[in-house]
Amino acid sequence: MARNIEEKPEIAPANAVAEVSLPDLETGNNGEKVEGLERVESARSNVMEELAKGERVSYDDLPIIEVSEEENKRVLRKLDMVLLPLTMTAYTLQYIDRSAMSYAAVFTFRKDLKLTSDEYSWLGSLFFFGYLFFEFPGSYLLQRLPLNKTMGTCILVWGGLLMCMATPNSFGPAAAIRTLLGCAEALVTPGFVLLISRFYKRTEQPLRVGLWYCCNGVGSFCGALVSYGMGHVHVASVRPWAWIFIVNGGVTVIFAIAFLILCPENPQTCRFLNAHEKRIALERVRGNKSSLGSKEIKWYQVKEALFPWIDPQGWILFIIVFVIAVPNGGIGNFLHLILQSYGYTAFQTILIGLPQAAMQVVFPLSGAYIARKVPGARLYVLMAYMLPSLVGVIIQYKTRNSGALLFGYYILGSYVASLGICFAGPGANVVGYTKRVVVGAMVFVAYATGNIVGPHFFVSTETPAYRSGMFACIICFTITIPMAFLLRLYYARENRRRDKLAEESGDPTYDENRGDFSDRTDIENLSFRYAL
Repeated sequence: MARNIEEKPEIAPANAVAEVSLPDLETGNNGEKVEGLERVESARSNVMEELAKGERVSYDDLPIIEVSEEENKRVLRKLDMVLLPLTMTAYTLQYIDRSAMSYAAVFTFRKDLKLTSDEYSWLGSLFFFGYLFFEFPGSYLLQRLPLNKTMGTCILVWGGLLMCMATPNSFGPAAAIRTLLGCAEALVTPGFVLLISRFYKRTEQPLRVGLWYCCNGVGSFCGALVSYGMGHVHVASVRPWAWIFIVNGGVTVIFAIAFLILCPENPQTCRFLNAHEKRIALERVRGNKSSLGSKEIKWYQVKEALFPWIDPQGWILFIIVFVIAVPNGGIGNFLHLILQSYGYTAFQTILIGLPQAAMQVVFPLSGAYIARKVPGARLYVLMAYMLPSLVGVIIQYKTRNSGALLFGYYILGSYVASLGICFAGPGANVVGYTKRVVVGAMVFVAYATGNIVGPHFFVSTETPAYRSGMFACIICFTITIPMAFLLRLYYARENRRRDKLAEESGDPTYDENRGDFSDRTDIENLSFRYAL
């Protein structure tokens, strides 16, 4: 039951503190609003408007309410029913669209465009050149413009560009479209990380990020089936592989329209929540100790994010993501060609690769579940899920036994669970809206750079196939584990230091649900604790 409050005049000062008990937030027997709720909403209306606009709202400005477990679950369920289908579908389509060229390559795509081995590798890299080029400008747009509208527009543009991939007859036009595709997709994952941080508690975020990140596997599975079907379509003057781009791009365009209509900007703009549920949605994320969307660029937060002697976590995350993204770029672009090198036909390659796609669902989903359920396990999960991938690339490097190769191929994708943990990192452990945007951009710059470099280690003329690429993967996967351990040591040391300072100041009790919506960074706010 909530704390009782003293009777307040009907019109309160704009900066007054109001605490509301749950009965005040219910309706009377005649269906009319209880007077207490009307007083609070009238007194706080300016604050709620500021919050809807993304302005700074402090703990003292926003009334505190007690939320029952039943109400918390009801609001969480409503958020999940809208946000999870949107983010999961978008991520499924993103993976299908990004890997469409890989599916087309097992048909006559390379022959029809007269591509050399190097040119095909460059088409893989150019996507991420666009991704890299647009990351920081895009992050600026994500902070200055409505988040939902910006992401929906990007999805619409990338769907249209993908359909255009059905038209090139040479390397040049294909290279231009792939670069623009990278620009269009650059904002989607960083935008989702920001979106998730606005609606979910830090403890809830890993599972949600894992759910939409496991859609890489769903996308791989669905993309394989679509490609298998499209490969059998024969229409005069349209090459079979072109249908892969046309169908996938068309579906993305339709989804983008739905996204623009349904996706909310923040809890205050959720059309599927009533006024009381919006307040609960806000109260749920108070413990995140973060602004829900400041439009002001704060340069001291940029400095804090970029200078490792102030806060090293951004650069440690940068290194971890880069050394995972190098194998991701190589394996992602050559995934089906690696399997085809075992001696399978184009259609056999697509079908035999389906279990690998299914494992890309199992790995991130199980990793996210463990990180959610086991306290302090996030970075341990990151390290543990690197091991199957490391074993898989060692098998590819060391043996030509067909059974062992296929087993190694199926477990190659376990690293995607680790990558999902990294993508959730800025949302969970970086506070200060500008700082979070900058660190998020650093993570995705590392992701883009690694994906640019990765394909060039994979040489199709090598015998055994792709030996240099597998050796590069071994090095990168090995580096990831000690770097993740170093990051965990930093977080644990900082948490212990802050606990000691709190104890010395006479406030030894840490409450993860206490917090505010001010725009202080995790370095400034000593009541913040890092999620391990």
